[in-house]
Amino acid sequence: MTGTIEALAFATALFLAIHILPSSFLRQAIIQKIGLNGYLGGYSLLSALSLIWMIWAYFEAPYGPVYWEVGNWARYVAIGVMLLASILFVGPYTGASATAIGGQKKINDEKTRGGLNAITRHPLMWSLTLWAGVHLLNNGDLKSLIFFGGMGGLALAGTFLIDAKRAREVGADWKDFIAHTSNVPFLAVIRGRASLSVKALWWKVLLGVFVFFAFFHLHTMVIGVSPFPM
Repeated sequence: MTGTIEALAFATALFLAIHILPSSFLRQAIIQKIGLNGYLGGYSLLSALSLIWMIWAYFEAPYGPVYWEVGNWARYVAIGVMLLASILFVGPYTGASATAIGGQKKINDEKTRGGLNAITRHPLMWSLTLWAGVHLLNNGDLKSLIFFGGMGGLALAGTFLIDAKRAREVGADWKDFIAHTSNVPFLAVIRGRASLSVKALWWKVLLGVFVFFAFFHLHTMVIGVSPFPM
């Protein structure tokens, strides 16, 4: 079911529901029924299928009404923001993370407080939030509002949902962890609660820059729209 704004809205709502509802009381109830491995497997499969449907529905949907149009300056903003987003994107894949799935077991590992985690304890969620934000800035049509608004809104909300879940799971150790990290990027660094290490960051930054240029130059071929400022 694709090709309409309604189909995109339904696919987006389903994607959001699959990610939000299990974070509530349903999670433990489902685990008790089918076990943790069954829950994680089913959750991953449903998440992947709903994301594929959502992306498909986005490309097939009409643009709908256009609520805003911005100038060429927004593309320059997008380039700068997407460079940071690409660097944050590699965070969970290049080191320990206390906020990733199963990360509560690593809460006392010093590596979860350094590197890109010193910038934010939710590098992937903020990467997606920034990505969605600059795409919304540059695309004021209804289908983009639904798609990028849904993705970005979920990622931003996810930072608070994960924090709340970890607080319930970990307790006192979580309080110590958040005292040395921040949700909002660079806030802990600015306040002196975290420090950036060139030794821990340099290769991750380079990898993020590589990812940025790969996305930037493949954007036209894959998405069909050039990200280059006109």
